[in-house]
Amino acid sequence: MDLTSIGLFNLASHRMDYLSARHKVLAENIANADTPGVKARDLKPFSFAQALQGAGVQQARTNAAHLEPLHQAAVFREDRRVDVYETAPDGNGVVLEEQMMKTAEVRQQYDLAANLFQKNVGMLRYAFIGR
Repeated sequence: MDLTSIGLFNLASHRMDYLSARHKVLAENIANADTPGVKARDLKPFSFAQALQGAGVQQARTNAAHLEPLHQAAVFREDRRVDVYETAPDGNGVVLEEQMMKTAEVRQQYDLAANLFQKNVGMLRYAFIGR
C-alpha cells in the first residue's frame, strides 16, 4: 500500500520535503557565515494550497521497464525578499543567531509533521489489525 496515495500522507510528505530543503539552505547559510559578500538565503514559505493543487500530478512512464517514483520530487524556490538584519563590513549578511533560530523552527515543524505521519500510520494499523 502506497501511503502517499492518501491525501494526509501526501501533504505531510510534501511538507517534510519542503522542510528538508529549507534546512539544507539554512545549513549552507551557516557554513558561509564567514565568507565575504554572502547574503543569507531562505525558501519561500510553504503553501498548503499549492501542495493540495499539485498533489494529483503524476509523471508519465514512457517505457514499461521504468520505475515509478514513490512521490514526485518537489522543487522549492528561493525567496528573494529576505531582509538582511545586519551586514558585516566584508559584505556578509549571515547572522548566525538568526539562522540558528530558523533551524530550530524547521526542526520543530519537521517533528510535528513526522508525528502526524506516525500517529496516522498507527491509526491505520489499528484499523487493519485491530490491536
